[in-house]
Amino acid sequence: MEVVLTVENTEGELSRISATDADYYTALAAAQAKIPEGSRAINIRVPDRDM
Repeated sequence: MEVVLTVENTEGELSRISATDADYYTALAAAQAKIPEGSRAINIRVPDRDM
């Protein structure tokens, strides 16, 4: 499963960080670990989510 975070830095600039793993929670934790210090996730997407 892939998780994509939209991240905002202290200047208000946006970027995207993604991580892929076996399940949502593991992928989310991996993506969150990539967030630079001083930035914050403002959106979480799961592009290939099964409905």
